[in-house]
Amino acid sequence: MLGINENDRWRLGFHLMPPTGWLNDPNGLCEFNGEYHVFFQYTPDNPEGGMKYWGHYLSKNLVEWEYAGIALSPEKEFEKCGVYSGSALVAGGRMNLFYTGNVKLQGDYNYITDGRQANTILVCSEDGRTFGEKKCLLTNTDYPENLTCHVRDPKVVPGKSIGAENNKNYMFLGARTQDDEGEVLVYESSGTKNWKLVNTLTSTEKFGYMWECPDAFMLDGRKILSVSPQGVEEQEGNYQNLYQSGYFELTGRFEGSYRLKRFKEWDRGFDFYAPQTFEDSHGRRILIGWIGMPDDPGQRNPTVARGWQNALTVPREVFLKDGKVMQYPVKEISALQKKEETLRVGESSRAMRMYDAHIETKVNSDIIVTVSDGIKLQYSLVDHYFTLEFLKEYDLGCGRRKRSVYLEKCSAIRILADTSCLEIYLNGGEEVFTTRFYTDSGASSFCIEKGAEAAIYWEMNPMKYIVPENIL
Repeated sequence: MLGINENDRWRLGFHLMPPTGWLNDPNGLCEFNGEYHVFFQYTPDNPEGGMKYWGHYLSKNLVEWEYAGIALSPEKEFEKCGVYSGSALVAGGRMNLFYTGNVKLQGDYNYITDGRQANTILVCSEDGRTFGEKKCLLTNTDYPENLTCHVRDPKVVPGKSIGAENNKNYMFLGARTQDDEGEVLVYESSGTKNWKLVNTLTSTEKFGYMWECPDAFMLDGRKILSVSPQGVEEQEGNYQNLYQSGYFELTGRFEGSYRLKRFKEWDRGFDFYAPQTFEDSHGRRILIGWIGMPDDPGQRNPTVARGWQNALTVPREVFLKDGKVMQYPVKEISALQKKEETLRVGESSRAMRMYDAHIETKVNSDIIVTVSDGIKLQYSLVDHYFTLEFLKEYDLGCGRRKRSVYLEKCSAIRILADTSCLEIYLNGGEEVFTTRFYTDSGASSFCIEKGAEAAIYWEMNPMKYIVPENIL
């Protein structure tokens, strides 16, 4: 079962989600042979997770998707406990997939400093749909001795994409040291099979105990290192989730001497983790993240009772504007819009399963927008904080309560609402909040209470899904 479904009011209409079971990290994002490929961590038979596979979606236009089934399964000894996260490198006319083969030994182990194998695996495809023989490239014995068993999530990129002065490829691996500090290992190769450690990237002061899901790229000459650190404590209103996802701007060289600037979060909402990016044939840097938050006991998803859990964000273009790193839904999403409508201040829209609302706010005014009465979006001129708050008496957030971000001004708000997911973009993508929410009907409305004259909005059509008969 894919896409919106009248028998399940919370099935999403324009976000990728698991056909059944559990979804987490986006993997292997790329454009290959004229098609976009989105792989994802997948446990098809358990909505609360378990043995990990790679599920596979394909699209020619980012709004019509084909579910291609399970692409990678834990078949070999070096991956017998799960096909974990990784990336795609399109080179030599092939799609090269790199990922972590997880092995947990049986015995009395803590699985941090012992008992776990984190193997880096390569598998190739000539057509983007069928995959060849798997090859183990690196094992724990190949990683530095000061590391724990937690080394994973290889991101492989061509040197030119990170400003390296050669034609080599570079692999970035997330790691946890014996001193419980997060870092990223940088490997170099003239091809795809033989890798040499050339650098280690970390912060000058401890910033979490593990850095997962690394990514590295350039935006108009600026170098970006994206990571998902675990174990970072909340500081001055930042890092409010259990685990974080964000980026450092890097000066110097990924493969040489460097300095990391201050960490900036990708998304301020309750449900965002493990993002990955890729460059498409139009030269766009596209980001997709996991709409979920692992291990947080304070928030729940009632879709578990319906046999599925979690989703992926809409594809977002990442770009620079006025010196700031911005992210905004790719323009293709607008193809799902229906007839344009207008909403005046004080009015409430009709209830819709899916909609796209654009609100131009007043200068020098507090702002209040409500969603289905139980969610308040508020900007205060007193302290310059924008806040997403779930009101307790409604509990549309199923345990989620409040997230905020400092914002010098709030000139525009875009709300993408999809049955049980909100993506909220501020100032054209300067800040973003992603969260799950659950109304009884699976539909929601919105109301501008203060701070804007009007909004334009569109009810949205669901994305189209193709499921070959031999897949499900």
